[in-house]
Amino acid sequence: MSQVLIFNQRAIFGHDAATGKVLWEHPWESKNPHVAMPVVLEGDRVLVSSGYGMGAELLQLQRDQTGKFAVNRLWKTNRLKAKFNNPVTRDGYLYGLDDGVLACLELATGELKWKDGRYGHGQFILVRDVLLVTAENGEVVLVDPIPTGRRELTKFQALDGKTWNPPALAGDLLLVRNDQEAACYRLPAGR
Repeated sequence: MSQVLIFNQRAIFGHDAATGKVLWEHPWESKNPHVAMPVVLEGDRVLVSSGYGMGAELLQLQRDQTGKFAVNRLWKTNRLKAKFNNPVTRDGYLYGLDDGVLACLELATGELKWKDGRYGHGQFILVRDVLLVTAENGEVVLVDPIPTGRRELTKFQALDGKTWNPPALAGDLLLVRNDQEAACYRLPAGR
């Protein structure tokens, strides 16, 4: 069943995409805005994370024979507080900006593997096997997403000024922008 996931000030809700009916809810109390999107994972799991000290939780959704959903928390941690950044997963690990510092957690347990690299409240996307980070200072940084530690592959200054916008990739064209400027870079093919 297709669902739309939405935060409000007290919970995250799963709505039926066709009817809008609330299918389930899970408490998520915060007086601050929720910007990072929930991450839908295999096995009917959902990762939620927020900044402002909230942290992250991995939730398991289960549906009984009557169609009613139950939500079980698999783990909770304060080691990933994704304020603006949408975390991504690769090979059983979770990568996200924990209040501006890149962090890697084991997806199965929520255990912190490492935390390193100050990218501010930037954004990133997973492109094949590389994290393409747009740092808050306007740099574009390519990071090898591995659980043994942060490894920057290359970086360059793409924009001037505070950059909170997510990057976009169309083929080999990288589009980056902030509130003052936009730029397009042609990236080399392959790695």
